[in-house]
Amino acid sequence: MKSVQVVIEDWDGDGAIRIPDEVLQELGVDVGDSLYLIEEYVGSARCIVLSNSPQIPDRIDELVSMWDGSASKPPAK
Repeated sequence: MKSVQVVIEDWDGDGAIRIPDEVLQELGVDVGDSLYLIEEYVGSARCIVLSNSPQIPDRIDELVSMWDGSASKPPAK
C-alpha cells in the first residue's frame, strides 16, 4: 500500500483535494472516472482510503473463500 500526503484546499468555499497524476495512473483511473473514499482502521488509527471500488473486501471474506474452495475452483466450461 502506498501512502501519499495531499493538502485540503479551498474550492469555492468547499474543501477539495488534488490527486497527483501518479496516483491516478497507479489506480488506473482518469479525469471523469469515479473514486470512493472509504473509512478504514489500520490498527487503531482511523484512515481514509481512496479506492476505485466502493468497498474493500474484508480479510475474513478472503479466508472464507479459501476454506470453501471457491477461490481455487476452475472456471465452468
